[in-house]
Amino acid sequence: MKRLITMIVLCAATAVMAGAQILDQPVAVVRLTETVNIGQRELRQQARLLEQQLGRELTQENRRELLEAQIAEILIKQAAARDNIRVTDAEIDRAVAQQRQSLGQPVTEEQFRQIVQQQMGMSWSEYREQIRERLIQEKYVVEKRRDLLESAAAPTDREIRSFYEDNATEFTNPTMVRFKHVFIDTRNLSSDDKAARRRLAEELLRSVRNGAKTLEQLIDESDDDARFSGGDFGYLIRQESQQSQLLGRSFVNEVFDLDEGALGREVLESNVGYHIVQVTNRRSARLLQLDDPVFPGQSTTVRDQIRNHLAANNQQRAFQQAINQVVDELRQQAEVTLYEENLNW
Repeated sequence: MKRLITMIVLCAATAVMAGAQILDQPVAVVRLTETVNIGQRELRQQARLLEQQLGRELTQENRRELLEAQIAEILIKQAAARDNIRVTDAEIDRAVAQQRQSLGQPVTEEQFRQIVQQQMGMSWSEYREQIRERLIQEKYVVEKRRDLLESAAAPTDREIRSFYEDNATEFTNPTMVRFKHVFIDTRNLSSDDKAARRRLAEELLRSVRNGAKTLEQLIDESDDDARFSGGDFGYLIRQESQQSQLLGRSFVNEVFDLDEGALGREVLESNVGYHIVQVTNRRSARLLQLDDPVFPGQSTTVRDQIRNHLAANNQQRAFQQAINQVVDELRQQAEVTLYEENLNW
């Protein structure tokens, strides 16, 4: 439980109030380079958020663990600022790219931005700032305990195979189709402008169906025509909730109704615009073997994914140990006053 709460608070870069509000009882006062008061009102708010995530009420001991995690975050944040730890935009970009890849299937940058806004409830700039704060804290811990982190053991082939055999049914490819399309964006348009875009889409589709142009020609022309775009969409997964939420369930169903190689007879409408669609590949659901690609067209295999997962677990354990050591040292340098009686609410 202590490790869970510590990592939730550290990785989420929870904002800590600079001073207690009037009539708010203090639960801790922390000073490494500057004084920070943690009030009961603030801690109770964080406790409620964590209770929602865990689906249960926190005990008083859990509240103490949450308070210790906030103290640890303050100490690391102040120590990193004191030591002038910085991260570059390129480092933030790489971290964002890793977050995109962790979703399990390819998504465009625009799709990922919408996921951040809709599911995480924050703007793109707020999301990047959260990533920046996390990277600064991680970089400080890495610099202070590099030897410990580099000593984390790599998973063996036996461990990889054992993990696969214990979880084989979890490694599957779902039912999916791949398609290319010409796309006309209708987001944030008036009803009149949207109707005009629909007429354009129908005109383009007629030009393909009557043989005046091919879909590939339209896709090539999209490079020089700002009215529409085109290309390979990639794979659409039938039961994938994020894609369905972005595009709309009816659009997903209509695409899956098309045969492989078939051009849609009508313009298809999604939540984001109009599409002229041609399915290029259909794949049925199947279990994956150790050396199968995790996703069609990707080089990463199931073996690679398991190796990365086990290595990340080993690194996570080493990183948690490094955090504990760093915080213990900072506690000796800092002034920390606890008011444990105010944890009882």
